[in-house]
Amino acid sequence: MAIEATARDGAPVAPRREMYKEQTRLDLAVAAFELAVKDGLAEVRVPQIAAAAGVSARTFNNYFTSKEQAIAWLAERHAAGMAATLRERPADEPLGEALMAAVLGQYHLPREDGLSANFLRDFRALVAGEPALHAQYLAARAAAERDLGEAIAGRAAAMGSLRSAVLAAMVAGAERAAVMHWMRAPSGSLVATVREAIEQAVAGIGGPS
Repeated sequence: MAIEATARDGAPVAPRREMYKEQTRLDLAVAAFELAVKDGLAEVRVPQIAAAAGVSARTFNNYFTSKEQAIAWLAERHAAGMAATLRERPADEPLGEALMAAVLGQYHLPREDGLSANFLRDFRALVAGEPALHAQYLAARAAAERDLGEAIAGRAAAMGSLRSAVLAAMVAGAERAAVMHWMRAPSGSLVATVREAIEQAVAGIGGPS
Protein backbone atom coordinates (compact mmCIF):
# COMPACT_ATOMS: atom_id res chain seq x y z
CA MET A 1 0.00 0.00 0.00
CA ALA A 2 1.67 3.17 -1.19
CA ILE A 3 1.82 6.02 1.31
CA GLU A 4 3.16 9.42 0.34
CA ALA A 5 5.63 10.41 3.05
CA THR A 6 6.98 13.84 3.91
CA ALA A 7 9.99 14.99 5.88
CA ARG A 8 9.73 17.27 8.92
CA ASP A 9 10.19 20.35 6.73
CA GLY A 10 7.24 19.27 4.56
CA ALA A 11 9.34 18.12 1.60
CA PRO A 12 8.45 14.73 0.06
CA VAL A 13 10.61 11.81 1.13
CA ALA A 14 12.34 10.12 -1.79
CA PRO A 15 10.50 6.94 -2.85
CA ARG A 16 13.77 5.00 -2.64
CA ARG A 17 14.16 5.97 1.01
CA GLU A 18 10.61 4.89 1.78
CA MET A 19 11.21 1.56 0.03
CA TYR A 20 14.37 1.05 2.09
CA LYS A 21 12.50 1.77 5.32
CA GLU A 22 9.70 -0.60 4.40
CA GLN A 23 12.18 -3.34 3.51
CA THR A 24 14.02 -2.85 6.79
CA ARG A 25 10.74 -3.07 8.71
CA LEU A 26 9.88 -6.28 6.85
CA ASP A 27 13.34 -7.79 7.40
CA LEU A 28 13.09 -7.14 11.15
CA ALA A 29 9.58 -8.56 11.39
CA VAL A 30 10.49 -11.69 9.43
CA ALA A 31 13.62 -12.22 11.54
CA ALA A 32 11.62 -11.87 14.77
CA PHE A 33 8.98 -14.28 13.51
CA GLU A 34 11.42 -16.92 12.30
CA LEU A 35 13.47 -16.80 15.50
CA ALA A 36 10.31 -17.13 17.61
CA VAL A 37 9.14 -20.12 15.57
CA LYS A 38 12.55 -21.74 15.86
CA ASP A 39 13.50 -21.03 19.49
CA GLY A 40 10.30 -19.90 21.21
CA LEU A 41 9.34 -16.28 21.82
CA ALA A 42 10.78 -16.13 25.35
CA GLU A 43 14.26 -17.01 24.07
CA VAL A 44 14.38 -14.28 21.45
CA ARG A 45 16.16 -11.00 22.19
CA VAL A 46 16.11 -7.77 20.22
CA PRO A 47 19.89 -7.86 19.48
CA GLN A 48 19.40 -11.31 17.92
CA ILE A 49 16.60 -10.01 15.72
CA ALA A 50 18.63 -7.00 14.66
CA ALA A 51 21.68 -9.13 13.88
CA ALA A 52 19.58 -11.53 11.80
CA ALA A 53 18.25 -8.57 9.81
CA GLY A 54 21.73 -7.04 9.44
CA VAL A 55 21.03 -3.87 11.41
CA SER A 56 21.67 -2.52 14.91
CA ALA A 57 19.44 -2.93 17.94
CA ARG A 58 18.96 0.83 17.85
CA THR A 59 17.56 0.53 14.35
CA PHE A 60 15.11 -2.11 15.57
CA ASN A 61 13.83 0.36 18.16
CA ASN A 62 13.23 2.93 15.42
CA TYR A 63 10.66 0.59 13.88
CA PHE A 64 9.16 -1.44 16.70
CA THR A 65 8.72 -1.11 20.45
CA SER A 66 8.99 -4.85 21.09
CA LYS A 67 9.56 -8.22 19.45
CA GLU A 68 5.84 -8.93 19.89
CA GLN A 69 4.90 -5.83 17.92
CA ALA A 70 7.35 -6.79 15.17
CA ILE A 71 5.78 -10.22 14.77
CA ALA A 72 2.21 -8.93 14.95
CA TRP A 73 2.99 -6.37 12.25
CA LEU A 74 3.17 -9.23 9.75
CA ALA A 75 -0.52 -9.95 10.36
CA GLU A 76 -1.36 -6.27 9.86
CA ARG A 77 0.67 -6.24 6.66
CA HIS A 78 -1.14 -9.31 5.33
CA ALA A 79 -4.55 -7.77 5.98
CA ALA A 80 -3.46 -4.37 4.66
CA GLY A 81 -2.70 -6.14 1.40
CA MET A 82 -6.37 -7.10 1.19
CA ALA A 83 -7.46 -3.47 1.58
CA ALA A 84 -4.93 -2.28 -0.99
CA THR A 85 -6.03 -4.94 -3.48
CA LEU A 86 -9.70 -4.12 -2.91
CA ARG A 87 -9.04 -0.47 -3.73
CA GLU A 88 -7.43 -1.54 -7.00
CA ARG A 89 -10.28 -3.80 -8.16
CA PRO A 90 -12.50 -2.57 -11.07
CA ALA A 91 -15.10 -0.10 -9.84
CA ASP A 92 -17.95 -1.98 -11.57
CA GLU A 93 -17.06 -5.36 -10.04
CA PRO A 94 -19.65 -6.60 -7.51
CA LEU A 95 -18.43 -5.97 -3.98
CA GLY A 96 -18.59 -9.61 -2.94
CA GLU A 97 -16.48 -10.70 -5.90
CA ALA A 98 -14.01 -7.89 -5.26
CA LEU A 99 -13.64 -8.95 -1.62
CA MET A 100 -13.12 -12.57 -2.65
CA ALA A 101 -10.39 -11.52 -5.07
CA ALA A 102 -8.78 -9.24 -2.48
CA VAL A 103 -8.52 -12.02 0.10
CA LEU A 104 -7.49 -14.86 -2.18
CA GLY A 105 -5.05 -12.60 -4.01
CA GLN A 106 -2.87 -12.55 -0.89
CA TYR A 107 -2.43 -16.32 -1.21
CA HIS A 108 -1.30 -16.20 -4.83
CA LEU A 109 1.35 -13.51 -4.48
CA PRO A 110 4.92 -14.65 -5.18
CA ARG A 111 6.78 -15.05 -1.90
CA GLU A 112 9.38 -12.33 -2.39
CA ASP A 113 9.16 -11.11 1.21
CA GLY A 114 11.30 -13.78 2.85
CA LEU A 115 8.32 -15.61 4.34
CA SER A 116 7.67 -19.26 3.68
CA ALA A 117 4.65 -20.57 1.81
CA ASN A 118 3.38 -21.86 5.18
CA PHE A 119 3.59 -18.44 6.83
CA LEU A 120 -0.08 -18.13 7.80
CA ARG A 121 -0.20 -21.61 9.26
CA ASP A 122 2.97 -21.05 11.28
CA PHE A 123 1.87 -17.57 12.35
CA ARG A 124 -1.48 -18.77 13.71
CA ALA A 125 0.25 -21.61 15.53
CA LEU A 126 2.76 -19.18 17.07
CA VAL A 127 0.07 -16.78 18.27
CA ALA A 128 -1.97 -19.66 19.70
CA GLY A 129 1.02 -20.92 21.66
CA GLU A 130 2.43 -17.59 22.86
CA PRO A 131 0.09 -15.61 25.17
CA ALA A 132 2.55 -12.69 25.14
CA LEU A 133 1.66 -12.10 21.48
CA HIS A 134 -2.10 -11.87 21.97
CA ALA A 135 -2.41 -8.17 22.84
CA GLN A 136 -0.20 -6.99 19.99
CA TYR A 137 -1.91 -9.36 17.58
CA LEU A 138 -5.35 -8.05 18.55
CA ALA A 139 -4.16 -4.45 18.09
CA ALA A 140 -2.73 -5.26 14.66
CA ARG A 141 -5.90 -7.12 13.70
CA ALA A 142 -8.09 -4.18 14.73
CA ALA A 143 -5.99 -1.74 12.69
CA ALA A 144 -6.15 -3.99 9.66
CA GLU A 145 -9.93 -4.42 9.92
CA ARG A 146 -10.36 -0.63 10.10
CA ASP A 147 -8.30 -0.30 6.93
CA LEU A 148 -10.41 -2.92 5.15
CA GLY A 149 -13.60 -1.26 6.38
CA GLU A 150 -12.45 2.07 4.96
CA ALA A 151 -11.66 0.39 1.64
CA ILE A 152 -15.13 -1.16 1.55
CA ALA A 153 -16.76 2.19 2.37
CA GLY A 154 -14.74 3.79 -0.41
CA ARG A 155 -16.22 1.35 -2.93
CA ALA A 156 -19.76 1.32 -1.55
CA ALA A 157 -20.50 4.72 -0.02
CA ALA A 158 -24.20 3.89 0.31
CA MET A 159 -23.32 1.05 2.67
CA GLY A 160 -22.25 3.45 5.42
CA SER A 161 -19.30 3.27 7.77
CA LEU A 162 -20.88 0.94 10.34
CA ARG A 163 -22.01 -1.67 7.84
CA SER A 164 -18.64 -1.42 6.08
CA ALA A 165 -16.86 -2.05 9.39
CA VAL A 166 -19.12 -5.01 10.15
CA LEU A 167 -18.52 -6.52 6.71
CA ALA A 168 -14.74 -6.05 7.10
CA ALA A 169 -14.86 -7.87 10.44
CA MET A 170 -16.90 -10.67 8.88
CA VAL A 171 -14.48 -11.14 6.00
CA ALA A 172 -11.36 -10.95 8.17
CA GLY A 173 -12.95 -13.26 10.73
CA ALA A 174 -13.96 -15.74 8.04
CA GLU A 175 -10.38 -15.91 6.80
CA ARG A 176 -9.03 -16.46 10.32
CA ALA A 177 -11.65 -19.12 11.03
CA ALA A 178 -10.80 -20.90 7.79
CA VAL A 179 -7.08 -20.97 8.58
CA MET A 180 -7.68 -22.28 12.10
CA HIS A 181 -10.16 -24.89 10.84
CA TRP A 182 -7.73 -26.08 8.20
CA MET A 183 -4.91 -26.28 10.76
CA ARG A 184 -7.01 -28.47 13.07
CA ALA A 185 -8.17 -30.80 10.32
CA PRO A 186 -6.23 -30.29 7.06
CA SER A 187 -8.38 -31.43 4.16
CA GLY A 188 -7.86 -30.19 0.64
CA SER A 189 -5.97 -26.94 0.16
CA LEU A 190 -5.89 -24.00 2.53
CA VAL A 191 -6.90 -21.67 -0.30
CA ALA A 192 -10.00 -23.75 -1.03
CA THR A 193 -10.97 -23.62 2.66
CA VAL A 194 -10.50 -19.85 2.76
CA ARG A 195 -12.54 -19.47 -0.43
CA GLU A 196 -15.43 -21.43 1.09
CA ALA A 197 -15.37 -19.29 4.24
CA ILE A 198 -15.28 -16.00 2.33
CA GLU A 199 -18.15 -17.15 0.11
CA GLN A 200 -20.23 -17.55 3.25
CA ALA A 201 -19.18 -14.14 4.59
CA VAL A 202 -20.07 -12.25 1.39
CA ALA A 203 -23.25 -14.20 0.56
CA GLY A 204 -26.02 -11.82 -0.38
CA ILE A 205 -23.90 -8.76 -1.21
CA GLY A 206 -23.07 -9.53 -4.81
CA GLY A 207 -20.59 -12.25 -4.05
CA PRO A 208 -19.98 -15.48 -5.96
CA SER A 209 -23.00 -17.73 -6.32
